[in-house]
Amino acid sequence: PDEVDVDGDRWIAVLEQLDDLRSKGEAYLARFRTFGEAIAGQLEGVELVEPHLAYEGAAEIMLGGRSAQLRAFGLGHTRGDQVVFVPEQRVLFAGDLVENRCFAIFPWFPPDEVDVDGDRWIAVLEQLERLEPAVVVPGHGEVGDAGVIVTAREYLEQLRSETRRLVEDGASEDEVVAELDRSMRELHPDWAQPEWIAFGARHFYAASGNRG
Repeated sequence: PDEVDVDGDRWIAVLEQLDDLRSKGEAYLARFRTFGEAIAGQLEGVELVEPHLAYEGAAEIMLGGRSAQLRAFGLGHTRGDQVVFVPEQRVLFAGDLVENRCFAIFPWFPPDEVDVDGDRWIAVLEQLERLEPAVVVPGHGEVGDAGVIVTAREYLEQLRSETRRLVEDGASEDEVVAELDRSMRELHPDWAQPEWIAFGARHFYAASGNRG
């Protein structure tokens, strides 16, 4: 990976994130402005700016003599998933690949976002586990350890396998969603945002080739 000396405030992004900013940024601003007068007021006059540096694949930055590794994984939860790993302390900043609120939160498959791939998301989580982090800082929620990655991966794998099983049994999309919404709520009664179960089930249903 490229090594970058950071002097002062710098915004460093992976190339896919820069592409997202250019192609979707204005649309997201317009969408957020519809979320109420307070938010629209805060966004008044906001202009998008591009990062100081965009990298491809991986980069290493030096922060006061300490190394931080930037790693990009491509399409998974988003088009340009990126994590930051501090190897000396084995601290991983995982972003929204992992969330940890109220014990745990159901992973979110954005219903209006095409840049998500459940199979790749699972594969990325497997790679993060192999880093053996001691501390994991999720995109949302409390700081944890490698167990929060395992929890997210196991849930996604179970949602995928159960969706495939129901499809093989001839279930329709709505039947798959109804069954998994019920069973996953029962398995994880303390998890937040259970309404997101359906988004994931529909994603894996579509990925199975059944778009009826």
